[in-house]
Amino acid sequence: MEFKLNLSKMNIAMLAILALPSAAFAEQSPEFDNNVLFVPSINTPGKLGHYQDVSFKITEQGTWEIIGGVENTEATASMADMDNTYSKRAFYGDPSTNSVVAIDIPAMEQAGSTATAATPYPVDQAGPLNKIYAITRGADSVDIINPDTLENTGSIALEHKPRSGAAYNADLTVQIIAGADKPMSSIIDPFTDTVLATAGSTDISTPNGDYGGGLASGHPFWFSKRKFAVIDRANRSIKLYKLNGERATGFTTELLGAVDTPTSVHHFVARNRAALHGNDKYVYYALAEGSPANDIAPKILEIIVKDDTIELKRTADLSGFDASIMGSHHADLHPGGTYIYVGSTEGHMFVINRKSMQVISVVETGIGCAHTRFVPSKGLAVVTNHKDTFVTVINSDNHTKIADVEVSPPQANGQILQSHTSFVDPAAENFYAFASDSGTFYELNLETLTVTRTVHTGGTPRQGVFMAVGDDD
Repeated sequence: MEFKLNLSKMNIAMLAILALPSAAFAEQSPEFDNNVLFVPSINTPGKLGHYQDVSFKITEQGTWEIIGGVENTEATASMADMDNTYSKRAFYGDPSTNSVVAIDIPAMEQAGSTATAATPYPVDQAGPLNKIYAITRGADSVDIINPDTLENTGSIALEHKPRSGAAYNADLTVQIIAGADKPMSSIIDPFTDTVLATAGSTDISTPNGDYGGGLASGHPFWFSKRKFAVIDRANRSIKLYKLNGERATGFTTELLGAVDTPTSVHHFVARNRAALHGNDKYVYYALAEGSPANDIAPKILEIIVKDDTIELKRTADLSGFDASIMGSHHADLHPGGTYIYVGSTEGHMFVINRKSMQVISVVETGIGCAHTRFVPSKGLAVVTNHKDTFVTVINSDNHTKIADVEVSPPQANGQILQSHTSFVDPAAENFYAFASDSGTFYELNLETLTVTRTVHTGGTPRQGVFMAVGDDD
């Protein structure tokens, strides 16, 4: 019941414009059949496209009831469609100070901070709730924080140290938190902050030397309502699990299969699955990070998950450069759905056509090239370079570089120069992120490509979440 009440905060105004020409929705048009309304994408107060493949049915009382949907963990953060009573805040984990830092975006000032257990790195929203989880990688738990008051209200004990937790399943109202020291995951109830089930190995991992460090698991990922991935980085494997049971009687996990990967895998690339048809519905793309010590370049892996099986179908290599200095940290899907942008640490952005699985363009960027934030209305892509002082702005229509824009001073504290998490405002006027090593949150104007406002917090905030906070009334 609480879940349905919180869903009232979703932006479902799109339902009121179903009468518009279908071209207004392109290939993401809502569909209505047998009293069930299927909506490909729904916004929430904190994120655009936060929920995907959402289904509603008409009740006997003539009202809409949600019956299914999956959280898009790569949803673009937005300040659109929020109540005026809400404050727009960014929350980042700062492992150097063992705290979570809050930024008031409109005011561009620090809203406060709260102490946590050891080594908070990501900060994730707890399902659809007005609550956040500090993913404290140095503890066998995650901290629970009230985003309104910044009060640390407790923790969830785990059988492993947490890696990341941005994988909410709206169908079952459960969330995955992947392991940092063990290749396993915990299935969490974000409404009660309890562990419902676990999957994977309870053995502590030994890093295999591949690019990406010593974290045991990749990012958590749902394939469907019941099926999910446990990425075992050290053993170069992706395991397919099924969540059986119901909340009332209890959940159990079942291993269905596994596939070996060329190197450790970081994550699956988020796609709007509502727009997929035919066999494309079974296709997923994962990022193999590469292994410089073994002269193996990063790759995009085409993974097929159908029925209860998982298969590695094709690979796309990031070739043409010295594999001993390459390593990939993140891949992002172009808004058009055909191209995947993959950054490599030596300083190149590779553009891959996912249909042909071929590299069609290579753009020179900065060192530590990683995340891409697309701005579709402007035809831009802003690239985070973790180990350089500038972001790279790319024309996402023709995949060519526009400019490098300075956003950070040189490294002084031995940490990444630019944060993992970034945001774009709904008018596509500004890009927001942290210059992590210097502890400075900045606003980059997308017209002038200049930094217009900053707020200095100190510390080295790395990764977080953007939310609207306020009363749930």
